[in-house]
Amino acid sequence: VLDNVIFERFISDSRTMDLYFDTRRPQGNWEGMGDPIEANVAMIESDEDAKPYFDCGANEKYTFLEDVSGGFSPSGTEPGFIIRNEPHMKAFLPSDACTTLTYGGSFSDGTRCNAFCKNVCIRYVHIQSGIAEATKLVLTQGDTSYAYYLDDLHDKFRMVLPGGSYQAKFYNTNDIEVIAGSPVVSVFRTPKCTGYADQSSFVFSTGEPTMSPSLAPSLSFAPTKPYTVPINLSQGKEASHICNYSSTKYPARHGNDGIISTRRSWMTHTCKRANAWWKVDLGGLKQIESVEIWNRPDCCQSRLSNFYVQFLDEYGDELSSIYNDGYFMKNKKFTAGRNVFARYVRIQLTAGEPLHLMEVKVLGWDVSPDLLESGASCSDSTQCASGLCTGEVYCA
Repeated sequence: VLDNVIFERFISDSRTMDLYFDTRRPQGNWEGMGDPIEANVAMIESDEDAKPYFDCGANEKYTFLEDVSGGFSPSGTEPGFIIRNEPHMKAFLPSDACTTLTYGGSFSDGTRCNAFCKNVCIRYVHIQSGIAEATKLVLTQGDTSYAYYLDDLHDKFRMVLPGGSYQAKFYNTNDIEVIAGSPVVSVFRTPKCTGYADQSSFVFSTGEPTMSPSLAPSLSFAPTKPYTVPINLSQGKEASHICNYSSTKYPARHGNDGIISTRRSWMTHTCKRANAWWKVDLGGLKQIESVEIWNRPDCCQSRLSNFYVQFLDEYGDELSSIYNDGYFMKNKKFTAGRNVFARYVRIQLTAGEPLHLMEVKVLGWDVSPDLLESGASCSDSTQCASGLCTGEVYCA
C-alpha cells in the first residue's frame, strides 16, 4: 500500500511493480497474496512515462493496482485501476473504461500489457466448484458472457471482476454443464471504491426442476428412474503395467489403492518404454460413467500427456477410447459416454516416456449388461443406475 506518497520530479529507468513471493512457502504452493496493490499518491513535475507499470510475465496475470488519488492515471487526476491489458481482466468492463498505457512492456504480438481503467471498481475473486469434473466456469452478466478455466495448480477458478450480478455455470471437459456441489466464493481486499463484487454477486445453476406446471402435460409409459450415484469400481482391484520402474517401489497397485498423496512414494511408475501402459481389471463387465486420473504431485507432470483412456472387453479387445491432448497438473475426469460396459480400463501413452499415476478412479455401476439384454427388472438400488433396467418394476 502506498498512502499519501508524493513523487516529485520522478525519473527512473526501473519502474516495474513486482509481486512479493514468500519463499518460506513450499515450492508449488504459492497462490499469490490475494490482494490488489493500492496507491494514494501524487506525481509532481514527473515524466509521463516515469509512472510505474506491471511486468508482462505470467505471475502478473491477475494483478492490478487501485489508484485512489489518480496520481498514476494518464491525466494524473482520475482515480482508477492499472490492470493487465488482457480480455480476462476487461471482460465485464464497459468498452470505453480502459485506456492502453503507452509505456511499459509489451506482449509478443506488440500489444502493450498495461491499461488504466476509470469509473469502475474491480476485485479479485476465487471460486471453487465443489465438483471434480468442472473444468470451465462461464459467467454471464446481461448480454455478456466469459469463460474461465480451472487453475490446475490451485484447483480453483480465478478472476478479477467489477460489481454486479453474475449467472454462473460449470462445464466438464466435454463442454456439458455439470451442477456444482457446494460452490465456495472467496473475495479479497476490499477496494476503496464502491460497487465491487462480493459473495452475493454470484447465482449458481442448481439444476432443480421448475415448480411451474406444464400447460400440456405429457403421459409417459416409461417412468423416469431415479439416478444412482456412481461408485468407485477400481479401488483395490487387480492392476498391472507394462514394466516397473523399480523392483521395490511404485508398483501398479498404487494406481488404484485409494490414496491420493503429495508424496511420490504412493504413485505407480513404469520404466521407460514406447507406449507405456497401466491397466485395472474390474473383475467383469461393468457399466462405466467416467474415469478420473490424478497426476504425480512433485514434478514431471508433462510426461502424462498425449495418452488414451481405453475401455476393453473381457478378452482385452478395445471397445472405445478417449484421447487426451497435452497434460494437466493435478487431476482430470473423462466421461465414458452412454452405455459403456467394460472389464478393463487401460491408460496408455503414445510416446516413449515412463507412465506415472498417483491415482485412477473408474466410476460407474456394478451392474451386468445381461439385465439390458434379458429385460429383467431391477432388484436393488445398485442395479437402478442411469435407467439401465427394463420391465414394469422400477426403483423406489
